[in-house]
Formats: sequence, structure tokens, C-alpha cells
Amino acid sequence: MNTENKGFLSWFLQRVTALLLVLGISVHFFLFHFSPSRYTSRYYDEIVNRFCSPGWIAFNICLLALVIFHGLNGIWGIFADYNFKRRSGGLFKQALWFMGMVLFGTGVYILIWFAKIKAEGLVP
Repeated sequence: MNTENKGFLSWFLQRVTALLLVLGISVHFFLFHFSPSRYTSRYYDEIVNRFCSPGWIAFNICLLALVIFHGLNGIWGIFADYNFKRRSGGLFKQALWFMGMVLFGTGVYILIWFAKIKAEGLVP
């Protein structure tokens, strides 16, 4: 990646988010997908209850933010390596920011919506 003048922070954050994603996704998979009780009939209820607790909602929001930042920062890094004109780079960066905000807002809305319908008893 172009780290000569302005890309070091982006490069560094890409590595940090990669490490955090490995840890976060490992926790997510081992607790939500590879639980020892996954073959019991109550497994779905356990997952829904765990998923709707405030701590896990916060964990999933952080994981969502890491995934979005890591992905869009990677796309920006690829774009920055091509050294396009300043104006097109600015437009592309604004588009990535907009896309990131929309994805993050949608993800947070879905997480909170799921917890809300669980609290109202609409999820079995």
C-alpha cells in the first residue's frame, strides 16, 4: 500500500483491525456456532437469549464496526495505490464513508430490532 506520504495510519489500522477481527470472529464462532449443546432442542433459545443480552449486542456492534472499517479501508487502500486524481479520490472516499455509515446504521438497527422483538415475545 502507498505508505510513503499519507497512508501509514490507514495501513496500521488495517493490521490492527485484522488482529481484532481474528479474535472477535473466533469468539463469535466458538460461542454461537460451536457450542457443545448445539444438538439439543433448546439450542435456538439459548442462542437467541445470548444474542439479545446487552453485552452481546455491544460485542456484535463492535464486531460490525471492525468488519465495515476493515473492508472499506482495504478498498480505499487499493484505490490509493492507483494514484488517481485528487478530486476522484475525494469523491471515492466520500462514497466509502457514506456506504460505511449506511451499512453500520442498518446493522445496528437490525441488532436492536431483533432484541426488541425478542423482548416483546415475538421471537419464539
